[in-house]
Amino acid sequence: MAAARPTPEQLRKWFQAIDKDGNNELTSIELQAALQLGNLNFSLATVAHIIRIHDKTGSGTINFEEFGKLHEFLTHVQQSFEYFDRDRSGTLNFDEVTNALQHAGYKLDPPALRVIFNRFDPSRSGSLQLTEFLALTLFMRSATATFNAFDSNRAGTIR
Repeated sequence: MAAARPTPEQLRKWFQAIDKDGNNELTSIELQAALQLGNLNFSLATVAHIIRIHDKTGSGTINFEEFGKLHEFLTHVQQSFEYFDRDRSGTLNFDEVTNALQHAGYKLDPPALRVIFNRFDPSRSGSLQLTEFLALTLFMRSATATFNAFDSNRAGTIR
């Protein structure tokens, strides 16, 4: 069952609690510490990537509005993870990741999908935990944005 959507006031309180220096901007270090409290343990490089994707002002940090979008993104990824974890193992196997990516609109050939899956399964366990699935999702979003930047006529090809 999906968690209730937080009110703007709740989001503001969370943001202020994370914003340790009170400058109304979250740095990678502040965000990393907050994510760790939710058992989302990411490297500083991954957190910086998360910020780059959600930083619409180009400041290298995220403001309250961007934080709201980031919260929506994280919630959506977690719900997707839980939905596609068909066997309720707490991880997604290759088939479950394939289904999740197809549902999200990605049409990848099996060898490419295998390479991507393996890239985010460093332990070669054959399954992804939530943090690994989130990192894969970030990669797919970034790759799509990069592709779209070069596919100006939206033909699905780059020449």
